[in-house]
Amino acid sequence: MDELAAQAPGGLRSVTIAMGVLDCFTGADECGASDIARQLGIAKSTASRMLATLAAGGLLERRPNGRYRLGIRLFEYGQLAADRLLLKELALPVLGELRDRVSETVQLGIPLGSEVLYVDRLEGTHGLRFHTEAFRRVPGHSSSCGRAIAAFNPFVEQAVLNAGFRRYTPHTVMDPERYRAGLAVVRDRGWASAEEEFEIGLSSIAVPVLVPRGDAPRAVGAVSVAGPTQRVLGARRNHMVAALLRAGEQISRALLEMADGVETA
Repeated sequence: MDELAAQAPGGLRSVTIAMGVLDCFTGADECGASDIARQLGIAKSTASRMLATLAAGGLLERRPNGRYRLGIRLFEYGQLAADRLLLKELALPVLGELRDRVSETVQLGIPLGSEVLYVDRLEGTHGLRFHTEAFRRVPGHSSSCGRAIAAFNPFVEQAVLNAGFRRYTPHTVMDPERYRAGLAVVRDRGWASAEEEFEIGLSSIAVPVLVPRGDAPRAVGAVSVAGPTQRVLGARRNHMVAALLRAGEQISRALLEMADGVETA
């Protein structure tokens, strides 16, 4: 039996091997199946299959000489992890200023597959309270944060479409084409809204937090204002949008400045 595979029970063996394979690239730019098999103490056939599987997922890249190197997807994961570690810390003072400007509950969300995970929330001065922990993690298709992120992150958009749409209220968008059209509107105007799509009586507006990625900015999170529909989407909507756009730009700029500082250090 392969030595590495024997260290983990049952179905975890393939995960253990995959982690071991990726670790091999910390000491070499390129590796082949023979290198991996020797370092991990596994059969060459096992190493070959795992290398091919990781390459198919974009975590590795197969070179013309048959050897492998780390893939661009792994680099993107690393960048996202770094962005998110910084995001909550950099966003907190901006969230406080935003809450004071709009007097409503403000939230910071990050993508989690097809969902949005709210990693920070400052309650509004009107006393709105969220009554269950379900509001800490919500479906991306029925939230303004989810749309603000998906409009500027094709991986999140595809994850939402792959997951399918569940109806939470009569207002939940259920048609994929209507959802895609809505994302196009978000890209054009820079902000998203969700009117009572997850809970009757509650609505929200969100803007993306953007970082440079190639030719276009990529959303790594979103900031939203949530509250009773009339207060959020009524006469004060334009005020909410302006405050949110300012907050999103401040956080995006802080992330960029932090990244530039790290690169020049």
